[in-house]
Amino acid sequence: MNFSELTKVFKKLEKTSSRLEMTDIVSEFLKDIPENLLPTVILFLKGSTFPSWSEKEIGIGSKLMIQALSSVSGMTEKSVEDILRERGDSGIVAEQVLVKKPQTTLFKEKLTVEKVYDNLDKMVDLTGKGSQEKKIGYISELLSIADPGDSKYVVRLILGELRLGVGDGIIRDAIAKSFNVDSKLVENAYYLTSDLGEVARIAKKEGSTGLNKINLIPGHPIMVMLAQKAANIEEILSEFKTAAFEIKYDGARLQIHKKNDMIELFTRRLENVTKQFPEVVKMARENIKTKEAIVEGEMVAIRSLSDRRPRPFQDLSRRIKRKYDIDETVKSIPVELNLFDIIYIEGKSLLSEKFKDRRKILEETISATDTFMLSKQLVTDDLEQAKEFYQKALDLGHEGVMVKNLDAHYRPGSRVGYMYKIKPVMETLDLVITGATWGEGRRAHWMASFLLSVIDKETGEFLNIGRMGTGLTDEQFKDMTERLKPLITKETGKEIELKPEIVVEVAYEEIQKSPTYSSGYALRFPRLVRIREDKGVNDADTVDRVQELISKSAEDKDL
Repeated sequence: MNFSELTKVFKKLEKTSSRLEMTDIVSEFLKDIPENLLPTVILFLKGSTFPSWSEKEIGIGSKLMIQALSSVSGMTEKSVEDILRERGDSGIVAEQVLVKKPQTTLFKEKLTVEKVYDNLDKMVDLTGKGSQEKKIGYISELLSIADPGDSKYVVRLILGELRLGVGDGIIRDAIAKSFNVDSKLVENAYYLTSDLGEVARIAKKEGSTGLNKINLIPGHPIMVMLAQKAANIEEILSEFKTAAFEIKYDGARLQIHKKNDMIELFTRRLENVTKQFPEVVKMARENIKTKEAIVEGEMVAIRSLSDRRPRPFQDLSRRIKRKYDIDETVKSIPVELNLFDIIYIEGKSLLSEKFKDRRKILEETISATDTFMLSKQLVTDDLEQAKEFYQKALDLGHEGVMVKNLDAHYRPGSRVGYMYKIKPVMETLDLVITGATWGEGRRAHWMASFLLSVIDKETGEFLNIGRMGTGLTDEQFKDMTERLKPLITKETGKEIELKPEIVVEVAYEEIQKSPTYSSGYALRFPRLVRIREDKGVNDADTVDRVQELISKSAEDKDL
């Protein structure tokens, strides 16, 4: 399939902000895509090369791209860099500098979608000496084949800067319309596979029948069921009557997948962290008593194996991000697992089983140890017992409690009122940093104000909701600047545009309506709580979530 066909669709999408029109454009395009290419095409439409849960990374920054553009165009690197500084968009720069690139072949090869994917996939495993030169070679090959108009989108795709406003919601509805299946069925299939491309392939080949047959597969992460915030224990007991109370640990949610000797670990953001936690792999292999299972738990950093008081979440996040010297961090930052659910066992999905039955199966499946155990649980309808359990959790240094409906099924990807969290602090928001401003005075070399955004789940767009400049020490300003510098996509004076990649937990005093920010809302006095290393941008809070918080706040004021 010629890449130029995809380029035409990109251009159409850029010309509209209408969700319905974008859905129609994508839907019509998908109808004629060969089944085997659907996964790749859908990833490209979303501006990605690999599924969100894949470990694969291309690892190309603007510096290497400048070298590739220089090599193909015949211009000096400085000239390309000057144009980039002026235009602020690597894709536009590629289109501009490659108009007059030397013609190297008599019969010009056509750039295909398959060729683009193949070259990007080859770059993933390149490391060590000479790897950068090889990566430049693969990029240069694509750019030498591409027409200038196509090169704009190839470059944006490689750099992760292809943002067309096509989010999961639009892709979901487009798949449903293209292949005449229900959008809810598409959504459920996506929650089970975490791969809309694969869902599209099945919908095209097998329709509703195929989507209904999708099952959990060990080694393939699912979108986890999410909790809602509750104000107090009384509120939940009045709804559930009898409920399961469990400690809310300040750690990282972990899916553990087992198939015979294969163990794979995935975070809530579907990041594969198997290599980072070899001791957890060993625990799971030895203490999950079945051949096949998918269990969930909370992984917590502890002070030591003899002193299991929780350490700050930042200590755990260091391990999650660590790619080297793993043995050293295993010793310096030990962890424990508190398991709370099982959703698959020996070829059978447990999603439709009641929580109380899943808990019983979990108890029968796990051989508990000091560091690989069931989460502490109290089942009660007694308010005083529940409050005492809650206070003990806080006294032990944990965040609060989770409260679960005993009869609830497991609903991947949803906040459905089956599970609540209770914490003694106001509700925070997980937001994406999409811009910044350079500081002044002694902070002149640091980013000192950060533009915060929520996500529109339907379109995938980032909508700003405020600026944060408090809650950080000088050391944190310095650290944040170092993290964000590689993500700069454009600078205008002191203002910086950033690739959306860093998620931060933010506290605030109030949410107000505002015409200033694109979300329509503004945070009053936002301040940093912590960087959410365990969350990707798709886990950030949405505009809908902000509206829920405003409604809840209004209800509380009326009481």
